Amino acid sequence: MPRVLTSFLTFHWAAAFALFAMAFVMGGDGGAERALAMLGLEQSGLFDPAYGSASMLLPLASAICAVLFFWAFATCMFSDPDAEGDGDVLRMAFASAALLISLLMVYGSVNFAAGLYPAVAVHLAALLASYLAIQAERLAAMMSASPSQGDIRAAARLMALGAAHISTLSRFSGRADANFGGGR
Repeated sequence: MPRVLTSFLTFHWAAAFALFAMAFVMGGDGGAERALAMLGLEQSGLFDPAYGSASMLLPLASAICAVLFFWAFATCMFSDPDAEGDGDVLRMAFASAALLISLLMVYGSVNFAAGLYPAVAVHLAALLASYLAIQAERLAAMMSASPSQGDIRAAARLMALGAAHISTLSRFSGRADANFGGGR
């Protein structure tokens, strides 16, 4: 089953964080203010050009988030749909994005930025909705998949082992004629 929603959302978030990082880097002296205006923080006053460390960490963190989302997109597009490893990449990407936005909120609340909480709440809610939609799509794909031949053999082997265990316990207890399955 193709994972259309997963591929669309991971590509969307990769592009969004890449554009966010590019707005920081390519914007010149006012790049940080323009990038924060993309998030909905008009005239926030968060970044002073004198503080170079904060204006360097946010584009780097945004680029890392973009790379993680693009990695999740590539994993979704080019891997086996039944593979279980792509969930780890998705969790890392969404966790890093939520951490970046949360750190932006903490930094903004220390500097008393106006309009920070509604903008951060909207972006965190969008990340959460995207993550839940991806998990719902994965769950639907897992529920609609038919069991493989190996799964059927493993279930039959497990039932045979359970029957052998019950038979062994009845012999050890001295009741070899005990009937555990009902009446005959």
